[in-house]
Amino acid sequence: MVIAACSILALTGKIGDGAHDEQFDAKQVVVSPSGANGVQITETVDEDFGNNHRHGYQRVIPNDFGVPTKITASSPNASAEVSVSQVSAGTQIRLGDPDKTIDGRHRYILTYTLPNARISSGTLALDVIGNDETLQTKRFDIAVTGFDLTSPLCNVGAGGTAGGCTLTEGGGVYRATIRPLKPGDGVTIGGTITKLIGVQDIAAPLPPAARADHRLLLGLLLVPLGLFAAAAVFLVQRRQGRNEVFAGGAATAAFGSGPIAAAGVAGRVGTLPDDLPPEIPLPPPTSPTTFVPDDRMAALATTEFVPPRGIEPWQGAVLLKERVDDDTVASWFSGLAGIEAITLKQADSGLVISSGPNRSALDSADGHLLDEVFNGSDTVTLGKYDSHFATAWNGIRTQQRDVIRGSGWWRRPPSVGGAASAVNVRRFGIVILFIGFWTFSTVIAVLGHLTSPVLTVALGIVAPALAAFFVYHFLLPARTATGSALALRTESFRRFLAASEGQHVDWAWKHGLLREYSGWAVALGAADAWSNALHLSGVPPTDSAYIYSPLLIHSMRSDMSSTMHVPQSSGSGGSSGFSGGFSGGSVGGGGSSGSW
Repeated sequence: MVIAACSILALTGKIGDGAHDEQFDAKQVVVSPSGANGVQITETVDEDFGNNHRHGYQRVIPNDFGVPTKITASSPNASAEVSVSQVSAGTQIRLGDPDKTIDGRHRYILTYTLPNARISSGTLALDVIGNDETLQTKRFDIAVTGFDLTSPLCNVGAGGTAGGCTLTEGGGVYRATIRPLKPGDGVTIGGTITKLIGVQDIAAPLPPAARADHRLLLGLLLVPLGLFAAAAVFLVQRRQGRNEVFAGGAATAAFGSGPIAAAGVAGRVGTLPDDLPPEIPLPPPTSPTTFVPDDRMAALATTEFVPPRGIEPWQGAVLLKERVDDDTVASWFSGLAGIEAITLKQADSGLVISSGPNRSALDSADGHLLDEVFNGSDTVTLGKYDSHFATAWNGIRTQQRDVIRGSGWWRRPPSVGGAASAVNVRRFGIVILFIGFWTFSTVIAVLGHLTSPVLTVALGIVAPALAAFFVYHFLLPARTATGSALALRTESFRRFLAASEGQHVDWAWKHGLLREYSGWAVALGAADAWSNALHLSGVPPTDSAYIYSPLLIHSMRSDMSSTMHVPQSSGSGGSSGFSGGFSGGSVGGGGSSGSW
């Protein structure tokens, strides 16, 4: 979306269209007699508003030769709505729509009559434009028709300047061209009128050559540049997030040497047990390691029917997701239900959590956390907001963060999330980033700070790179060899749970593992598959309800959510699932021109 926004802004000229000052590309002023004493003026004006937003062309004409009459206007590519008012400097004529602004190049044709130009005196003396002009005109053409003149003159410059231009006759028309007419320079023409002759039609000049338009090229260029920048960030973060893995194949990668976790880790984290199956070779402590990115870790996993020894379900969830968040806290509860430290029951009032027969067997860290959950009671009912439960929940997440950071499983520890899952956080962040970027780009484009194509190209690289850094930030956590080994075992067991059939559930029930496996299924995102297998199994209904209870953490997650969060005045709370897997003088006229 950020790449598309950059490209669209460039294609529409909002950014990168170059810094263009306001000026007149060209003007043609045709002077002809009107009646016995007046002159008609026809101005063909090619005005470039540049990057400025204007309503249209403006002309202020002194009333020395009378208030202008017979005012008409047209434009082939802009509004030519006429508005006339009297100001201190004379008559102000405005062309354009007062409710709309435009930029870029536009042509206006303005015709008006100065009714008292005193031509009956036998002298033509006309300020074509005053010396209070503020904009440059690249080419200023003057054509005088309908007069037979002697001693024609043309003056250009500041007040009192003589000469500077020549009014030359050809075919009954007197012409002068000034290139350029600088700001502050006025133009005066004149001569002695010997007689009035037929007025010739003076063709309007061709429009000036179009300014080079690089918008299409720039807009299209930003797409590959943005993709390249995003891909570069992706590859860098993918490389930074590579996992250290024991070299030597899938078995060695999953069963590396040394302790499962660093000493002194809180929670029920132990060391590699001595009763591993003998057919699994254990590498020596000096086992070489290699580095594997997340998207290639799955190739090293197999399918194992036993959970990884020495870790808890929530820790397995963190190993796979590389994130501590509300899902891992819920996994902590499902793990306790799996070992009967708590029991779960569905009631009309909501999900009821009670003390289990093995609560006393918990280590001090988990026991203390569970005491905070119960708050002096043996049961807690979820479904309504409970500030004490919300505090306990946050405490569990904090404890998990500390355990993970001290586990020795990561070279770069995972992030800690809040109330939303990692995927939702990223989606929300992308939307906020997109809206913020679009708003920022539009504002600075209006201010004119992103007219440079070079800066636009830079923006087209930097903005997607920043967006990619945010989007792909989840790639940065990097496991140690031990952490990778545990993650591979966890993934192998998750695959077993996700692909289980009724017979596998029967086997787990007969070996007294069904409740524990149910807790793991919730933690590893395989709750639905495991539940389906349970319904297809031969487990007696009297036992399945009890053994099935850890799955209530998954099916009744909305009760947990509503207990943790203050009710909102609108909206609804839905349950969230779990994820798993790798992933002048008597002279008249003159005045000024410009825009408004």
